[in-house]
Amino acid sequence: MTLTEELFEFARSRGADSVGVVSAEAYEAIVPNLQKPSTTAKGMKSLICFVKHMLTGSFATRDVSVQSLNSHVCMDRVERISMELAEWLEKKGYLGLPVPPEAADMSLQRSPAGTLDFKWVAEESGVGTVGLELNLLTPDYGPRVYIGVVMTDAELETTPKLEQHLCPGMKCGRCAVICPTQAIPLRARRDAHITEYRNLDKRACASGAERIGIKPLLLNLRKLIFTTPPPDPQRVLEHVYWKEFWQSINSKLGAFAACFECFYVCPPGAKDFRKIIRIPYRRMDIPPGKVGRRHFDDMVEMVYRGVPEERKSEYERDQDFGDVLQAGHNP
Repeated sequence: MTLTEELFEFARSRGADSVGVVSAEAYEAIVPNLQKPSTTAKGMKSLICFVKHMLTGSFATRDVSVQSLNSHVCMDRVERISMELAEWLEKKGYLGLPVPPEAADMSLQRSPAGTLDFKWVAEESGVGTVGLELNLLTPDYGPRVYIGVVMTDAELETTPKLEQHLCPGMKCGRCAVICPTQAIPLRARRDAHITEYRNLDKRACASGAERIGIKPLLLNLRKLIFTTPPPDPQRVLEHVYWKEFWQSINSKLGAFAACFECFYVCPPGAKDFRKIIRIPYRRMDIPPGKVGRRHFDDMVEMVYRGVPEERKSEYERDQDFGDVLQAGHNP
């Protein structure tokens, strides 16, 4: 058994659903920005990528805080598997370095980004393909996975990229139609390949996905400081937002990915999607007959044929302090 085969067997025994390897040098050559392997550590030869699926049961609730807690639990498992893989490599005499999956380096680009963009490492290592909404899609669990990457100076056998893209793009388009913040492309050329138009408005996505996080915190503080007339301090201090913020820091409940709309409706996933669409809450995520297409010359556009209220998401990003600000300061 080769070192790579041993590593894959160990990774699966620790809970990884699928594993792949891409050469650090080859990956470095195709990255257009500073999210390169050498940004994290020079001299590494291989990038080991693996995924761990979210519990399918987490989609059986409409409680977004409970779902986000399950996301955190899954990510915690990814971090532990990364550590165990690195330790395994070091026992074999090599260097092993887990790359932080959620930590951001503010110096890399205008918007905070990790030192490696895991979804592209995963695509290059054959673990999955990147879909219309820029989520990694995997054959077994679609986008409902979290990704781990471990760097090593061991020269491992690389795994080939998947031959076919798992996302059919505008031939499906469910994620684009259901996206509450319209952050996913809704139109493209009829003959265009998914790789030509897959994209995500990250700012718009974050406005829905990060209900409790640094960005919403800054936005709320800005509102509270600059609103005229100033709000009643007592009502501000007693607001439930602070309790939820503390809870999210303490237990991750509600802090981790507050929007799962595109996860609900993405068909790839041989091991989980059929189960998901049988869940009572999930059957009507996209009501039958409400998704259509319009054609304009050589363009195709996804459209929702229902009334806006039918597209209302489960969480609806709250105004948080809206009631306090509207009331103003009543001395």
